[in-house]
Amino acid sequence: AVVSTQSTGVNQAWVKPKYSHQAKNILHFAERMNTLTRWAATSILAQKDKLARAKMITDFINIADELFKLNNFSSFIAIINALEGSAISRLHSSWNKVDRKICQKNDDLYEKILPDSNFRTLRKVIAQADPPCIPYVGLFMSDLTFATECNPTVVNGMINFVKCKYINDIINRLRLYQQKPYHFEVVPSIAAPLQQLHALDEETMYEISLQLEPKKPK
Repeated sequence: AVVSTQSTGVNQAWVKPKYSHQAKNILHFAERMNTLTRWAATSILAQKDKLARAKMITDFINIADELFKLNNFSSFIAIINALEGSAISRLHSSWNKVDRKICQKNDDLYEKILPDSNFRTLRKVIAQADPPCIPYVGLFMSDLTFATECNPTVVNGMINFVKCKYINDIINRLRLYQQKPYHFEVVPSIAAPLQQLHALDEETMYEISLQLEPKKPK
């Protein structure tokens, strides 16, 4: 379970060291998503030829599309973040080799995670998704932070039940997605490598990106 107790959400345990033991699942979930983003970018940068990088970019765009169709919004956003990250998005020579239809697909997918109006489009997509579903937990964590920090717990000497209900509703919505599991056949040759992803840090990836496609002199 990503969220196993109400106190995890109320205490914002994922950002407070003294409560971090209550949020191990959330912290692991967030770290896995970040690792997936860096792994996707690392995989593209490992290709020394721009045609090979274009092929890898195409593969990840198609993977992101399938993840979206499967309601795996966490991994979907992780892959899109990799493609839109500074180390990959600047590889213009590589992107120019990607089919225009694939590039348009990438643009369409990216539009779904734009932060406009507090991620209005993404929130709508997740809200309409039928489980099984892996939501983007960051939205729920953001909502919980707002609910706990921007609303008083006590109003006129009385417990603010409006705040309590708001927090409860957020946590229950997240729990809803944990009720119905996916039923996929595990393919060991695919699953095993995904358990230990090789991912470089952001600085190293950008340095490699510059080596592969140096900045053009002004």
